Amino acid sequence: QGHGDDRAGMAGAGRVRPMTVPSGFHIDVPSVADAPALSAMAQASFNDTFAAIPYPPQDLADFLEGAMGVARYAAQIADADYALRIVRDDAGAIIAFIKNGPNDLPMPAGEPPHSQTRELHQLYVLPQGKGTGIADALMHWSMAEARERGASALYLSVFVENLRAQKFYARHGFVEIGKNPFRVGTVVDDDRVWKCAL
Repeated sequence: QGHGDDRAGMAGAGRVRPMTVPSGFHIDVPSVADAPALSAMAQASFNDTFAAIPYPPQDLADFLEGAMGVARYAAQIADADYALRIVRDDAGAIIAFIKNGPNDLPMPAGEPPHSQTRELHQLYVLPQGKGTGIADALMHWSMAEARERGASALYLSVFVENLRAQKFYARHGFVEIGKNPFRVGTVVDDDRVWKCAL
């Protein structure tokens, strides 16, 4: 959905209320062994969502490898500061995922310290999962995870032209509070910082 630090850690999330997803899908806590499939799914989702933006091919390839590469996900899955959930279909394929982590977004004056907040870095759903309620379930989990860690607010970054995502986030209580210039190689996208008080 989003356009976060990677364009939107298992420890600390175990006490969060279990998440319910629609029939035919299964929620899972990813392991490091899931990193290759998660990387492939995230890159496919990014390319589908932002296909209209004319990124130079090498810039895009370098960005995807750095922000959504196997090594990055493997490291974050093993990092207690991050929390991820994946959704599989009946065949075991990953069709959605969400990632919470430390907040590293630019904060406008008056916002609480980064250490008192949480960032929703990525919420990606492949086309076959859209309209099923999976995104709502993942968002509810994200908010619960942030509250469980004592965060006063949850932040995210979303592309200014991604109106579908913005409508979704607004429905869950997020409001735009600032800007986050987002670089993909030589291209700088107009991302906006959104906040939900918890």
